[in-house]
Amino acid sequence: MKYSGKFIVLEGPDGSGKTTQIARIEEYLRQRGADFISTREPGGVAVAEKIRRVILDVDNAMSGLTECLLYAAARREHLLNKVIPALEQGKTVICDRYVMSSLSYQGYGRGLGSDVLDINKRAISVNGEEYWPDINIYLDVTPEVGLGRIHAKDADREINRLDLEQADFHQKVRDGYLQLIQEYEGQFAEIDASQSEEQVFADIKNVIDSLLFAESRQDFS
Repeated sequence: MKYSGKFIVLEGPDGSGKTTQIARIEEYLRQRGADFISTREPGGVAVAEKIRRVILDVDNAMSGLTECLLYAAARREHLLNKVIPALEQGKTVICDRYVMSSLSYQGYGRGLGSDVLDINKRAISVNGEEYWPDINIYLDVTPEVGLGRIHAKDADREINRLDLEQADFHQKVRDGYLQLIQEYEGQFAEIDASQSEEQVFADIKNVIDSLLFAESRQDFS
């Protein structure tokens, strides 16, 4: 791809702590003086945010294929109108979820298989080029830990439609991620997200430093 920015995606099962860690990443990048944007999927631009509300509304029942197509539609608009322009300007893009989420949640969780990859390749293809991240930082937790965090009484988090799925769905999603790590060797950095927030961020920072600040040896922790 002909752009100078870096595309970093955080992935993981529900309750893996992505939102918390992205806030830490944002603060760290500001300290380093990095030129970056932080965004999310589904969402990030107006149309995609409206699609997000449809997908995650607990009152909206839908088939797995409908869900997959909605995610892909939101992804397309987000990529065209926010991610690509930022990358072309040389910015680092930090994104909460991308294609691997769809492959895990709809491909494995919903049992749609390779159809999800075919759909998403169309969504991320622009002028004959597919836009994949430079790295997927995968935060791994078991469904027991992740769902326990989500449903904790002090959890500052809105419960959405996918959070209410049965535990076996979430197990399929995690199994899907672990399978994808093997299939897409070299595209993931796997981190144990059952550790303390501080240790998880330390592991994430090592990945970011290697990608963005390899020439600098100064410790900004």
